[in-house]
Amino acid sequence: MLCIGGAAERALNVGKVRRIGNRALRSQSIEQLLYKWEFMKGSNWSRRWAPALLAGALLGTAVLAPFATPAAAAEESRRSKREKAAEPAAPQQQFSKEFVKKAVPVQKLVNEKKWAEVLQALPEIEAIATLNPDDRKVLAGWRLQALQGTNDTEGLMAGFERFIEDGFAAPDQVGALHQQLAAWYNSKRDNVRALQHYQAFIDATPAPQPKELETLARLYLQASRCDEADRWLVRVMSEARQAGRRPEELWYQLRDRCLVELKRDDERLANLEGVLADYTSRDYYTRVLSLYRVRSADDRVLMLNAYRLAITDPLGGLGTVGTYLDYADVALVLGSPGEAVRALERGIRENIVPDAGSNQAVLQEARTALASDSRNLSADAAAAAKNPKGEVEVKVGLGYYSKGDYAKTVELVRNGLARGGVTRVDDAQLLLGAALFELGRLDEARAAFEAAAAAAGSQSLLGHVANLWLARLSREQPAAAGDGSRSTG
Repeated sequence: MLCIGGAAERALNVGKVRRIGNRALRSQSIEQLLYKWEFMKGSNWSRRWAPALLAGALLGTAVLAPFATPAAAAEESRRSKREKAAEPAAPQQQFSKEFVKKAVPVQKLVNEKKWAEVLQALPEIEAIATLNPDDRKVLAGWRLQALQGTNDTEGLMAGFERFIEDGFAAPDQVGALHQQLAAWYNSKRDNVRALQHYQAFIDATPAPQPKELETLARLYLQASRCDEADRWLVRVMSEARQAGRRPEELWYQLRDRCLVELKRDDERLANLEGVLADYTSRDYYTRVLSLYRVRSADDRVLMLNAYRLAITDPLGGLGTVGTYLDYADVALVLGSPGEAVRALERGIRENIVPDAGSNQAVLQEARTALASDSRNLSADAAAAAKNPKGEVEVKVGLGYYSKGDYAKTVELVRNGLARGGVTRVDDAQLLLGAALFELGRLDEARAAFEAAAAAAGSQSLLGHVANLWLARLSREQPAAAGDGSRSTG
C-alpha cells in the first residue's frame, strides 16, 4: 500500500484565519504550510516521497523476465509454496513481438539504473505502431522510474497524470496518486489543477476522512466557488453529527464565509446559532443577537429574551458597550430594571462597559427603578390574582424576575398561563423557563422552553431563542443539577 496519505492531507489541510465577530481561529494558509515541509522542497520531495508514490503506481507493472533483478529473484525464492498457492493468479500479460525485440536492451538499462539512457531509448519504442496496452504500461513504468531517478520532479508529476489517464494505475492507488498530485500543484500555486486532483482523490476514496473533506471545501473556497465549498462543509458537518460528534468550530466559520458570499441569510443565521450552541462565547452571542435585532426590526420582546439568555450564561455575555446599553434600555422599557442592573454590572465587571459618566447614570437609573418596583410588587400580585386575564399576573411575574425572586416568578407565570388570556404565550413560557433554570429545576425548565418553541413556531425568532435555551440546558444540565439558584448577577 502507498503510505503517503497523511503527508498529502497535512499538505492541504490548512486555511486562512477566519473571524466571526471578535473571535478568530488561527490556521496557516495552504501555501504557508506547503512551503514549510521538506517533502515539498525540490530534490527533497523527489528523494523522500516520490519513491513511495512510484512504488504504488508501478504495482502490477511487469518487468521482463530475462532481466529480473537479483534482489527480486532472491525474494521470490524465499516465498513458500503455500504462500504462492494462497495468492490469486495474476493475469498473464501479453507483449507484442516488436516490443519485446526493442525492450530487452532497455530493460537492462533499467536494471542498471542508467536513467538518462533509458529516457533516450524510450521514444523509439513508444513510436512502434503495434504496441498493445501491456507494452504501453511497461513503457510508462520505465519512464516514471527514469524521471524519478533523474530528479525530474516536474516530469514525474506529468508522468503520473498520464499514467492515471491511460488507465495504468491500480484502482486502489488512483486516489493516493490524485492526492499527491493535488499537493504538488498546490505547491506550484496552480490552484485549478490542485482542486481538480483533490476532487478526483475524494471521488476515488470510499470513505474520506473529515479533514480530507474539509480540505476539499477549502480548495473550493480558495477558488471562490462558494456553492461547492458549502456543499462539502455541510456534508462533513452532517457526518460528524451522525457519528455523535460536534462539528469543528472552524467548519462553522468557513460556512459563515461561504454563506455571506452566497447571500443565504437564513442559512447563515442557523449556522451562527449552531456554532453558538456548540462553542458558546461572548463573540458568538453578540453576532447572533445583532442579526436578531436587524431581522426583527428591533422587536423589544425578542431582544429582552435574547439578551437575558446571553447575560445569564457564564460563558456568554455581550461584546460591546452598545449591546449592554441596548439591553439596559429594553429591560427598563419593558419593566425589568433588575435585568438592566445585572447586565451593566456584568459589563463593568468584565471591563467592557466603562465604569464612568453616562454609564453610571444609566446604572443608577436602573437601580432606582428596581427599588421602586420592588416596593409595589406585593400589592401588584394581589391585584393580579383578582384579574380575569392571566396577562396581568405574567407581567407581575416579570417584576419578580427583575427583583431576582425566581420562585415567585414561577408561581405567578404559571397561574397566569393557567388562567388564560396571555397575549404572548411564547414570551411567558420563556420567562418561566428562565426562572426555573435559575432555581436549578432543569426538567421543568426544559418543558417550559419546549412549550415556548411550540408556541412561537419554527419560523419565529423567539422560537430560535427557545432552542438556544434548550441547547444551553443540554450543555449545563450534568453540572447544574442540584446546584440551587444559578443567578450570575
